[in-house]
Amino acid sequence: MALENIKLPVPAHFSMAERLFRPRPLPDADARLNALSVQARDDIRILEFPKKQLPFQRRSGVLEVAIVGGGQTGLCVSFGLMRHGLHNTKIFDQNPKGRQGPWRTYARNHLLRTRKDSTGGLDWGIPSLHFIRWSQARYGAEYYESIQKIPRSVWADYLEWYVQTVDLPTAYETAVRDIRWVEDECLFELETSTGVVKAEFVVVCTGIESGGKHRFPRIVEERLPKHVYAHTMTEPAIDHLQGRDVVVIGGGASAFDWANAVLAAGAKSVDLMIRRPGLPTAHRVCWGSRWIGYHRHYIDLPDEIKWAYSLADLDLGVPPPRDTYYEAISDPRFRIFGNAGIDDIHFQDGKIAGTYGGTEFLHDFMICGTGSNNSIFGQRELQSILPHIQVWKDAYKPADGRTHPELELSPYLGQSLQFTPKHAERNFVERIYYLCSGVAHLSGFRCNLSAIQFVSQRVCNDISRHIFVDHRHEVKSAFDAFDQWEE
Repeated sequence: MALENIKLPVPAHFSMAERLFRPRPLPDADARLNALSVQARDDIRILEFPKKQLPFQRRSGVLEVAIVGGGQTGLCVSFGLMRHGLHNTKIFDQNPKGRQGPWRTYARNHLLRTRKDSTGGLDWGIPSLHFIRWSQARYGAEYYESIQKIPRSVWADYLEWYVQTVDLPTAYETAVRDIRWVEDECLFELETSTGVVKAEFVVVCTGIESGGKHRFPRIVEERLPKHVYAHTMTEPAIDHLQGRDVVVIGGGASAFDWANAVLAAGAKSVDLMIRRPGLPTAHRVCWGSRWIGYHRHYIDLPDEIKWAYSLADLDLGVPPPRDTYYEAISDPRFRIFGNAGIDDIHFQDGKIAGTYGGTEFLHDFMICGTGSNNSIFGQRELQSILPHIQVWKDAYKPADGRTHPELELSPYLGQSLQFTPKHAERNFVERIYYLCSGVAHLSGFRCNLSAIQFVSQRVCNDISRHIFVDHRHEVKSAFDAFDQWEE
């Protein structure tokens, strides 16, 4: 065989039993969690300061902030706005309640990618809302100390409890189709699947799928019938793959996750093909997550430094988590091949006949771990806004000429992750904040738990600042009219 199967030895400490272990809730877990919810709500009340809203006239029928996307980033921003005294907000999510985000949909990772101490800052400094307190109430004090990473299903359960406890205003099964600026009213109109909504500010938190289009190799779409391939960011049925030969395209985390899922479903074999000679040897994004201040201040770096970080990141690539990799290569039915780009592919006699790196293979089904279109230009709800925002090619020219189209077309964000205007008179775009993976390389934010708390603080502070400055004359008038000796 021309291609080399590049599996490495599995270390002795690797344990599938540990990866698959799920704790049993304590017998009185429900009562303990209800008590924790009561405590959390009381803590929120105690820490609410100041309690009075700014003295200005609110606009009837207009939200202060519309949040597009109700996953963990949208939840953190929504609760943060509440902590800033902004209660006239709403989350809009296209999914049914409980299925926002990837955790109960297409994600197949057994464990979260980040270490257990990266929980996104959803608690906003309130310990009774923290994952540790929740896990102690549900499973006992020892469980959290016994793990290194949080199981995906356990994290999904925590998020459900969090949503119920903080009770954020949310419109489920509501897709935002367009965001338009209405100049004479000085507000945004959001066209949704359930009607038009007006808002003064918008925060877009649509995650890793922001472009809304899964990326397939063109040759796959052109040559194969749709029933023999699927994408890792969908929920393909895999029970029918028992006893079948499967090929996975791509070497990222989701590709390995689905390879493992297919093996667990009883596949006869799984071959994983990557274009690079081998997997990247380091995950530098994880390296940055371990340093105090890295995610908090990355956005403050000069443009040339952010550009250099981003180019290096693209050049190096991102390997799968080590435990995910070890799970795959520990199964004798799994093979991984480097230098295995798709040379040719077609469907014949019920089989996928493919040539990868010069070697021919036959498979029954293909799974593409080839990412999604993260370009803002494919994001439907932003089409009315796009002509007015800067992208990096508008704002920055690298001195050494080293460039990349994905970086050039990333939105050029301000220090609070807001859009910046292509022309000064269109500065309304600064009232839209973009917290999606489409800006991952250049803003430093990847929708991951390591960074959410830092970008959420910036967004909430900036919106609060805008509202105060917007209404400065009304606030000053209320100040001038105040004539009481307050007790």
